[in-house]
Amino acid sequence: MGTITIHLRNKEEETFMENLLQRMKISFEKNEDDFELTNEMKRVIDEALKQDRSKAVDGKESLKRIRAKYGL
Repeated sequence: MGTITIHLRNKEEETFMENLLQRMKISFEKNEDDFELTNEMKRVIDEALKQDRSKAVDGKESLKRIRAKYGL
């Protein structure tokens, strides 16, 4: 069995190719290591880095608050 590597430019192309390969019943494997942040992701990270760290909570406390607020 051979391997073909496809480099996609954006999420739209990725979704298109996944759907096409699934409809053609062609198995495929995604390499999740080749991940790039979008400009929106970078903006959110930059905003988070500007926040006052004295008000920060750890991950467990954050999840506890989310569960309490949204009932997850």
